[in-house]
Amino acid sequence: MKYLRFFLLVPVLFIYSCDEYYIEEVALNTETIYYTVLSKDWVLMDVPPTASDPDEDSQWTYFYSEFNEPLLTHYIFDFGMMNAYLTDGGNKSRITPLPFDNFFRAPNDFMWTEQVTCEFSPGKITFIAKYNDFDMRFNPPTYTFMVRLAW
Repeated sequence: MKYLRFFLLVPVLFIYSCDEYYIEEVALNTETIYYTVLSKDWVLMDVPPTASDPDEDSQWTYFYSEFNEPLLTHYIFDFGMMNAYLTDGGNKSRITPLPFDNFFRAPNDFMWTEQVTCEFSPGKITFIAKYNDFDMRFNPPTYTFMVRLAW
């Protein structure tokens, strides 16, 4: 009987404790932008080994493509959300959130990974492709990206 009173009292207290509960309606603005980076348009960022360690691999070597985006204002950068996705190109029916890691295996069982990511700054969006073997003889393939801004 003691437990029955407790279980009856808890819902009553819960209901009366929430008498000032309300939901504030906030309008959400969104913008979806598509970018295509052709294989020939990737720019190589090659940082040579330092003089203090000439044997070091150039671990800061990567490809990038930068776009000016006036919609990405300081306000959106500071208070909004920015999400980037890799799309399947033509029909854009499948999206993969960035960063995305792709794994490859050559016929000689040599394996490597490609990481595709994105950086945002006010007015600019930069897509980056990195390879774990740092073999930069070949540009990354053509990729189509989708960016969603919300504020």
